[in-house]
Amino acid sequence: MKWIGLSGLLLLGTHLIYAAAPAETVEIDPEIRGVLITDRGCDIKSASQINGLTAAGEPYDGSWESLQKMPVPAWFDDGKIGIFIHWGPYSAIGYRQGGRGYAEHVPKQIYSGRDHYYPYLKERWGATPPEFGYKDIIPEFKAENWDPEAWAKLFADVGFKYCVMTAEHHDGWANWDSDLTPWNAMDKGPKRDLVGDLGKALKKQGLKYAPSYHRERHASFFGKKLYVVNVEPQDDIAEEIRRVPEAASLYGPFGISTAFVDDYVARWKEIQTKYQPDFLWIDDIPIWTRDGNKVLAGQAKPEVQYFYDQCRLMITDFMNDGAARGAEVYVNNKGGNRNWPDGVGCLEKDNLKLKVIGPKWESCTTFGTSFGYLENDTYKSIPSIIHEMVEVISRNGNFLVNIGPKPDGTIPEPQMERLLAMKSWLKVNGEAIYGSRYWKASEQKNARLAFTTHGKNLYAIRFKKPDAPFVITGTAAWGAEKIKSVRLLGSDASVVWQMTPQGLRITPPADLGQSDHAWSFEIVTDEEQHHPNVIQHNATKALQGTKEVDLEGHDTTKIRAVPGSTVVVETASNADGFQKFLPPSASGAKVTANQKTGNDPLASLTDGKVAAKFGPVFGNGIQNGAYKMDLGSVKSVSAITSWSHNMKGFRGAQKLTLYGCNATADPGWDLNRFTPLGLIDTTGEAKAPFTAASLRASAGKPLGEFRWIIWAVSPITEKGGGENTAFQELSAECIK
Repeated sequence: MKWIGLSGLLLLGTHLIYAAAPAETVEIDPEIRGVLITDRGCDIKSASQINGLTAAGEPYDGSWESLQKMPVPAWFDDGKIGIFIHWGPYSAIGYRQGGRGYAEHVPKQIYSGRDHYYPYLKERWGATPPEFGYKDIIPEFKAENWDPEAWAKLFADVGFKYCVMTAEHHDGWANWDSDLTPWNAMDKGPKRDLVGDLGKALKKQGLKYAPSYHRERHASFFGKKLYVVNVEPQDDIAEEIRRVPEAASLYGPFGISTAFVDDYVARWKEIQTKYQPDFLWIDDIPIWTRDGNKVLAGQAKPEVQYFYDQCRLMITDFMNDGAARGAEVYVNNKGGNRNWPDGVGCLEKDNLKLKVIGPKWESCTTFGTSFGYLENDTYKSIPSIIHEMVEVISRNGNFLVNIGPKPDGTIPEPQMERLLAMKSWLKVNGEAIYGSRYWKASEQKNARLAFTTHGKNLYAIRFKKPDAPFVITGTAAWGAEKIKSVRLLGSDASVVWQMTPQGLRITPPADLGQSDHAWSFEIVTDEEQHHPNVIQHNATKALQGTKEVDLEGHDTTKIRAVPGSTVVVETASNADGFQKFLPPSASGAKVTANQKTGNDPLASLTDGKVAAKFGPVFGNGIQNGAYKMDLGSVKSVSAITSWSHNMKGFRGAQKLTLYGCNATADPGWDLNRFTPLGLIDTTGEAKAPFTAASLRASAGKPLGEFRWIIWAVSPITEKGGGENTAFQELSAECIK
């Protein structure tokens, strides 16, 4: 029997488990059931050496059905808390337009948002693409002050049980000593093996390790269009490559092809072989549901289907490899549109907050608005981080909290402050977290409680300072004999308790002990408190109502509407049908855009007309499109309104963030110079032919004193790669 040798082909019985780039033809004895072939030679192993085991004790055979049987490793289920690290050449930029959102996406945005970023590059580095591009920033990523041993000790001291660090993000840069690309941390930038050095240090501290892999989006990261099979590079990227041919292997390849997929698999295989990770962490893969593909429903272009199949085989090989070396390994299933069939790995989304107790899941959570280093990022409060961690764990989740180190390898002070706060809290309350399981209810809102269990112990974790008695209503049917003791973790003071018809009533002690931000009451009972029957096993239902992830890393969580203001929406069947928001008279206010628009000219946005047609609109998928109105002088603005027409059944929706600035001269497009005023999102309301959406101050009061108003839009649909609102009219009302 002859087999065509592939770079990393694994045969298990009659199932192809792993395949990548072509190598040579090799004669294989048909009696041998397990074969591993690499382009470095033929390494033949028995099936017992390479087979992993499903929860049923069976080997993974290369099918999704087999992978759906993978068990949750004990170290993951018990560990609960991990640390995520986004670190790479993008850390040397540390900037993003608007001062919030995922800074690790800026390498792409340099080229897609050139009107903003080219002037920024010119001011900071003295040049712009194609003379100076992302490849030229890499030498500034030096890691000169990085101490992996200190990192690992810090992570262990805080209480993390595993670590996920970016081996490769979407930018094509490898943080490991790679033989497959010259754009790696050993050959350029830091000139050391970041993935390998950290792995060694983590192993000494007993932490599990997952070098994360995000290359699935690289095929269009530097392209003119996102998440399509056929991709052309941005013009200045193409010119950079023409001038420096080596740059082709950083910025490219472009588009989904068998060559891209084979290289994708080969890079992970190199990580797997060199570093023997405990977890295969893969980011969400948009091409599964874009450009005409619905992969999980069996609809895919040939190149995408090949990609999907190779991912399945890659996961199978990883699971079997883990079992061969006696390691309990696991994978994630990222995104609202999951990468894999449900049951293959844990559910995961950015800053995920399930509202129910779900199937095993993980929230990769930011301290601020960015994953990568962002100078002067806006950070969550310490209490909110502690509360979020507890809520996640109480609902069968794991809390994977992220840091974005500086390019020199130091951790920004606000992030260190939050890490040390977690350490202090976990030192006192760890008994309620590690090894815990969910209870029959995850929360009790009226008392601001979350619950975990550990054997016969129930933990009631109170988010509000316990300075008054409270009742746990979920214990209403209990008798006093069921409770053996009640204590407050971190305090030696006695806790007074009694059973009432309403449930266990706890009177907290005056001395609350060492805890802060959240207080854990341990209730020892006479029976197991874990209730596995309350889990919502249907992943789609479990994810309902959770926040959507913006694939381009925009963040609006810190935008708060001006106090006292409201968003009012009115729809109409025709252009003259508005009752509350009549289209204004022509204002003559100057409107500009930060990127090219099509259809009507921008002047039509102040002509006082609303019509059944397109208005000015950015091209599909524009993520940083913004309109700016000049009021001519600083004025007291009381309301900001926009009108749209529901052409093609979706154009009427408006999804935008409003900003104001009182500068006398044009402030440009840097949103750091503007005041955020509020959000407008009518994607669920704009069903009628016409929609008006208005941010309005309370009667007689202004939103603020402004000369410049910005409407910063986001795509309202995934159709055509992402469509943007086509406004018919924009208006700013002023107090006379």
